[in-house]
Amino acid sequence: MYVRRTIKPQVMLLDSWRLFAITVPWSALVVYLHEIRGWETLSVPFLPVSTIGIAVSLYLGFKSTSAYNRWWEARSIWGEVVNNSRTWANYAHNMVHDADYRTQPAICRELIVRHIAWINALAYQLRKNSRLKISDNMHIFDFRRDLKHPDYHADPQSYLKHLTEEERTHIPNHANPATHILRLQGEHLRALAKQGLLSDFRFVEMTSHLGKFYDCQGKSERIKNTPFPRQIAYFGTVFTWIFILLLPIAFVDAFEDETARHHLDHLLAVEYMFMLVPFTSLIAWIFYVIEKVSDSSEDPFEGGASDVPISTLCRTIEIDMKQFLNEGDIPPPLKPLDGIAY
Repeated sequence: MYVRRTIKPQVMLLDSWRLFAITVPWSALVVYLHEIRGWETLSVPFLPVSTIGIAVSLYLGFKSTSAYNRWWEARSIWGEVVNNSRTWANYAHNMVHDADYRTQPAICRELIVRHIAWINALAYQLRKNSRLKISDNMHIFDFRRDLKHPDYHADPQSYLKHLTEEERTHIPNHANPATHILRLQGEHLRALAKQGLLSDFRFVEMTSHLGKFYDCQGKSERIKNTPFPRQIAYFGTVFTWIFILLLPIAFVDAFEDETARHHLDHLLAVEYMFMLVPFTSLIAWIFYVIEKVSDSSEDPFEGGASDVPISTLCRTIEIDMKQFLNEGDIPPPLKPLDGIAY
């Protein structure tokens, strides 16, 4: 998630140069063929193209709203994970006690550390199989950083390091490790109830809280495994490029009318006509960025610059929960890299 107030121009250029590499030569070619080669038919009335532009802008507005709602749902889910995790730490600290209300620090630590393993396992699973290409540089669109450190959930060690030796031998063999970590939590609660360290009420309350974690995991997996409707995403891109390619052809008549209105001679008229190139490129860039903004919000768990910063949230949860244990190995918060929280 981009956290700076502004985006550096060089970053915008890095993600836009391909567009300019197409629109600038195409616009210049249209002017050259129309003005110098005399292809008078290489123009279309501006009104039909402007109608297409209005339709495309409405479509992109719908696409952007749909993509943002998807992103915001993902962020809301992980807000629930943060809040429910703090509640779980409080439950583990205060609900597990014997008949004399003596708490069990060792058991509390086991429940909390295993939960830390769960959030990291879930983040690792959500970051796997990203559709984004890997880059060493920071991009806003289409790419993700090559962050191989376990803190950024590119490696299963991000969650395995929080499990016991016995748990590490069999948890990775399951198709969904996060689900089975929660299963271990449930089995542990059942054993505590059998030992008399959890009353029936406390056992039911804590197991129902595990259900909230399953619910958050299921919602996250639904967003991860259900692609944004391809017909909406694909045709948004197609319509945008159709409009971009029609722009210089539609602007020829408008610029030519300006040269006639000011009674410019032939040489000045030709020079003025080439001003069409930067104007069409600028308009094309605006529509291109609108389409790319929605495209970058479609899949919020891929690890891109605009995605939900689940690695940062996992570290926040880990810090909060370990402070319940009063331990000294509390990790530092994950700081943004180049203005991006991952």
